[in-house]
Amino acid sequence: MPTRPITANASRVMVEQLVASGIDYVFYNSGSREARFFDSLHANPDIQGVLSLHEGIVTAAAGGYSQVKGDPAVMVVHLGAGLAQCLGQLINIWSANLPVVVITFAGDTGSFADRISLDLGHSFGPTSIAAPFVKASWAVYEPEGLPQAFERAIRVAKTPPFGPVHLAIYDRLLEDDLVTTGIIEGEIPEIRAGYPSDEDVQSLTSALEEAERPMFYIGDGIWKSGAENKLLSLAEHYGATVVTGFDDARGLPITHPLHCGRINLAVDSLKPDQIFCFGIRHGGNGKTDDFDVFSTADRIMAVGSGVENFQNLPGLSLEVLADEFRTLERLEEFASNNGPASKYDKRRDSARIHSAKLREERRKVTGWAPQTEGQVRPLVLLDTMDQALENVGGGIITTEQFAAPFDCIPAKDGGGNNIYIRPAGGSEGYGIGAAIGAKLAAPDTPVIGLVGDGSTFYHDSGLWTAVHHNIPVLYVIPNNGAYGIVAGAFGAAGEVMTDTGEYASVALEGIDPVVIASGFGMDGVTVDDESKIADEIARGLDIVMNEKRPYIIDVKLPLGLPQGGTPAEVWKFAE
Repeated sequence: MPTRPITANASRVMVEQLVASGIDYVFYNSGSREARFFDSLHANPDIQGVLSLHEGIVTAAAGGYSQVKGDPAVMVVHLGAGLAQCLGQLINIWSANLPVVVITFAGDTGSFADRISLDLGHSFGPTSIAAPFVKASWAVYEPEGLPQAFERAIRVAKTPPFGPVHLAIYDRLLEDDLVTTGIIEGEIPEIRAGYPSDEDVQSLTSALEEAERPMFYIGDGIWKSGAENKLLSLAEHYGATVVTGFDDARGLPITHPLHCGRINLAVDSLKPDQIFCFGIRHGGNGKTDDFDVFSTADRIMAVGSGVENFQNLPGLSLEVLADEFRTLERLEEFASNNGPASKYDKRRDSARIHSAKLREERRKVTGWAPQTEGQVRPLVLLDTMDQALENVGGGIITTEQFAAPFDCIPAKDGGGNNIYIRPAGGSEGYGIGAAIGAKLAAPDTPVIGLVGDGSTFYHDSGLWTAVHHNIPVLYVIPNNGAYGIVAGAFGAAGEVMTDTGEYASVALEGIDPVVIASGFGMDGVTVDDESKIADEIARGLDIVMNEKRPYIIDVKLPLGLPQGGTPAEVWKFAE
């Protein structure tokens, strides 16, 4: 383990170790007690700090960076209070198993006064409240151990299965005392799970050849292992349908003609006889029907890098604990040696027909509203935006909204050139920050942040971060004037709101995203005419790609209440 000696204060040691470990950015919300750390951060030209005004945006930006780059992101939030503030987004990072290192500083509540402003209570350790949302956590006491603690945290975060890690560092290390230690040199190499056995590869291959209606159920283990092209090749060879859970649109492009959407919405139509699970962590609703999606399968086989890839898959006939890329690579070799893909033409054609039918059904649900003056229909926005990115060679679309879902985008041969990034989890407020992180991870690729109006208002100060650091993201706001997903649930509840058609607590009236963005220094435009949407999106892309500045487009959609619904009368304190 090569090291470089250093004598400096602990703050500088921390920053030097981050640089030596290959970290390019620190996402943070600054605090007074960490003054020397931030001074060292900004004095070092080999690493950049990205400032956000709220810890939730810090966390979302770190998550978006990891979702696109695949590398660890590092974030710093202010003491115990800042850690508490970030938990609403840290649960998303944990849910998506993203390699994010969370750093906090903590006061000593045991030796002297047991109540310190902004720190956790003395009965709880400094890592306690984050424990349910991280893969591992450590408290650091000794300054000489900081390089090892940082290097270990990054290594653990990026070891499959990925996951967030928390370092709580006692704030006496933020003083100006000099420490002599050794910086651990060299970026941490790529870490992978092992290879599958020949026997397991043969078992998978035999099952793929024997299946009548094979279905690939894929998760984020595909893109995390870099196996997207291998998965695409294998699915096309065998003519397998492909489905995902709620949280992945990237393992196989959602626009590929074999992609059938989310498993719970597709399985009744597909009726697979054999299900092959690749890098998926199956989840449910905590109800008896959580495993119904597997009911038609005679056999279920799974490949993954960790135990989470197997623990919610009932009745597995084969578990292959191995790297997804390495396994798919071997399967591809076996497939090429076992005859031409034309053997599977019939089931490939059937899979494409099923996919097209399911896609059209989803488009009918999303496209229910008639063309109306002063509104842009969701499918018009979605199709136009997707094509605009294709026109410039492809790009990245991050999302946090339900009005214009990715799985309604028309199919394209090979899936097209765009990358679609769903939210890391379901906790609101991820979208604005995630697009910032995505752009930093892919600086030469256009990034659109497709963020609903409700999610935008939840963390709108993230727009300031994009302006402050001049991060050229194109924000597109599908503005349906409501918490549409919540309104839909209210409508389906069959209670008073359903009967009256008047929906409370879901209408978002009188808020203008472009005015808000302007207050943070971001230019933008409101579009309520379908004939103008293509030109405005093309103009927005030109601004972010050529003028290199962030921009926002507020697109007025039909009201996001159940069909025929109206906002309920709002209680007012003062008449």
